[in-house]
Amino acid sequence: MGTTSSASVRQWLRRYEVRPKKRWGQTFLTDPRVPARLLELWDLKAGLRVLEIGAGAGALTLPLLARGLKVVAVERDRLLCRLLRDRVREECPGTNLCILEQDILTLDPGETLMRASHVESSRGPADTQPQQMAGEKCVPIGTDFPDRWVLVGNLPYAITGSLLKWVVRNRGWFSWASLMLQREVALRLMAAPGSKAYGSLTLWVGFHFRVEKELAVDAASFWPMPKVTSLVLRLTPRAKPPVDVPSGAMLETVVRAAFSHRRKVLAGSLARGLGVHRRRVEDALSAAGIGPRLRAEECSLEDFAALTRSLAAGWAEEGETAWHRKE
Repeated sequence: MGTTSSASVRQWLRRYEVRPKKRWGQTFLTDPRVPARLLELWDLKAGLRVLEIGAGAGALTLPLLARGLKVVAVERDRLLCRLLRDRVREECPGTNLCILEQDILTLDPGETLMRASHVESSRGPADTQPQQMAGEKCVPIGTDFPDRWVLVGNLPYAITGSLLKWVVRNRGWFSWASLMLQREVALRLMAAPGSKAYGSLTLWVGFHFRVEKELAVDAASFWPMPKVTSLVLRLTPRAKPPVDVPSGAMLETVVRAAFSHRRKVLAGSLARGLGVHRRRVEDALSAAGIGPRLRAEECSLEDFAALTRSLAAGWAEEGETAWHRKE
C-alpha cells in the first residue's frame, strides 16, 4: 500500500513546493510513529467511515486508507488537496477516499457525510478528485445514511476554540472523536476543580463528552516544528447528560457568567455576568448548597448543575425570561 515514512511526507511537500501558511498555523506531521500508534489505539475495523480534519500531506490519511477505511478528508488548502490526490493515487491506488476542499468550520456534517456515502456507492473507490463533493451528482441519500462516523484530526492551534464549538455542535454525527490539541488546551479539557487549568471550557466540553488522554506528541514530530507540544484526546459523546439541568444552554450561561470574573467570588461574578441582583444570586447559591465566598474554579460540574436548577426555578416562579436574553 505504499509508504508513510517521514521521508515520504517531506518528499511530497518538497515535490509540491509547499510553504506552510503562518496565518493558518500550518504544521505537518512527519513522524510515522505517531499515526502508527494512533491506529493501534483506535483499532478501527475495515469499512468504517472516518472524517479527517486537516488532511495536509496525508500523514494520517494514507495509514487510514491502508487499513481499508473509508475516509472523507477535509483540507482547505488547494495545493495540499492536489498533493493528497496525487499521493493517494500513487501510493494507495484503489482505496476509498473523498477529498473535500473546504474550511471545516463551514462544513455541514449531515449534508457532507450523506453526500460522501452517495459518492462512494455511485462512483467507486478509485475516484479521488479533490472537489468531487461539490457537484450536482452528490445528493443526500436520506434514510440510507449509515451509522455515525469517526472524527479524527490535528486541530490548527489558531482556531482550536472555534473547532471545539463545531465538534460540540455536530457531536451527534460521530461515535467518537480523536483530536490532536495544543497541550495547554488539552490540559484544560482534562482539568480537575481547583486547578489553574480548570475553567468554563473544561465544564462545557465535559458536559457533552467523556474526555480521555490517548497520546502525547513531541514538537519534533512536526515540520515546521511548533513551539508547543501536543496531546491527542479521545472525546466520546455522552449518551445522556452527566448532570440534571433544565437545558445545556442554561448551564452554559451560568458557567460562562461564573468564570467571566475569575478573581471574584461566585456571588459577585454571577451577579455581574447574569445581570441580576446579588441578593438573588446568594439565595440561589444557598438553595444549591454552595457557599457564596467560593470562586468558580472551586465548583464541580455537579455544583454548577445544582446552581443552574436553583436559578432556573427562581426565574420560572417570577415569570422572567432572562435565560432567553442571555442565550
